[in-house]
Amino acid sequence: MIRGSLLGLVCLPLVFASVCWGFQFETGSRVVGQQGAGEYFVPPVRDASEPSLDSAYADGLAGPSQSYSKRPPVGMKVEWIADSETAMANANLNFSLPLLFIGTPPPIVKFGVDYTSLQTPESFGIPEDLFEYSVGIASFRKLNERWSVRSILGVGLATDNENRSSDSWRFRGGIFATYSWNDNVKWTFGGLAMGRQDLPVIPVIGAVWQPNPAVRVDLVYPQPRINRLLFDDGARQQWVYFGGGTSGSTWGYQQFEAIDDQLTYSDLRIVFGWESRPAGSSGMPFVRGKTTQFELGYVFSRQLEFEQDTRQEFLGDALMLSLSTKF
Repeated sequence: MIRGSLLGLVCLPLVFASVCWGFQFETGSRVVGQQGAGEYFVPPVRDASEPSLDSAYADGLAGPSQSYSKRPPVGMKVEWIADSETAMANANLNFSLPLLFIGTPPPIVKFGVDYTSLQTPESFGIPEDLFEYSVGIASFRKLNERWSVRSILGVGLATDNENRSSDSWRFRGGIFATYSWNDNVKWTFGGLAMGRQDLPVIPVIGAVWQPNPAVRVDLVYPQPRINRLLFDDGARQQWVYFGGGTSGSTWGYQQFEAIDDQLTYSDLRIVFGWESRPAGSSGMPFVRGKTTQFELGYVFSRQLEFEQDTRQEFLGDALMLSLSTKF
């Protein structure tokens, strides 16, 4: 647990420094990753259940005159989960690049590095340090006034840096169709390959309802969320949200006897969060400029699964704290 706490202490100042640096950029500038072509990111491949699946709902595609920043958008996130006996700390760094000469909007390539520190009883026999190195590509196409399609494909090496066998390679992907019922309701249908041993593929289905610019209800499995605008000072908006979902990942690792194995962590969670974003976005998932999120959560149904001996270790309910920024 001490090691996980130290990781948090090291990473949090890094994130806060990035947040402060991001505020120096004009919120109205058109940079990749803002609303337009650059918003259609590949999901974070540490946990494919966490992607902003509602990015497929966003309108306003970039036209031929759309300008792009030469600086690739950067995302950072730190997360800490702890109960009375175990702790898990995670840090993620990623950046995205548009393939500017392939279509409008162009596909987006995303690169990521992820570090997870596990503090568990020694009897579990698992490593403390786990890593994932990932790359993926996402594309978005608007078929007509009502229908659009988003596709994603990614691969990652999730390992303790000892096991580099096929156990460590994670393949993820998905395709989602979005139907604009009217100006306030958008439906999504599709499927997502999770890259997890326990949950390889899930359906993605639901709707986003935005009755007014201050309220957005994302009723999309597997990550529903209710969003409420607190205030808008003309430059930035402050939102709060309440939601839930599932999280987890699978890594290849090597047992103490030098035997290759797979480890899968999974949980369910309820979260309450705050998000700061540039004004004028009407609550849509991706916006121009820098965004910052802070989350508190209750995490339950936590477990570790092992492939070789089909063993399961059940973990206690825990509290979760996370901070992320994108600029």
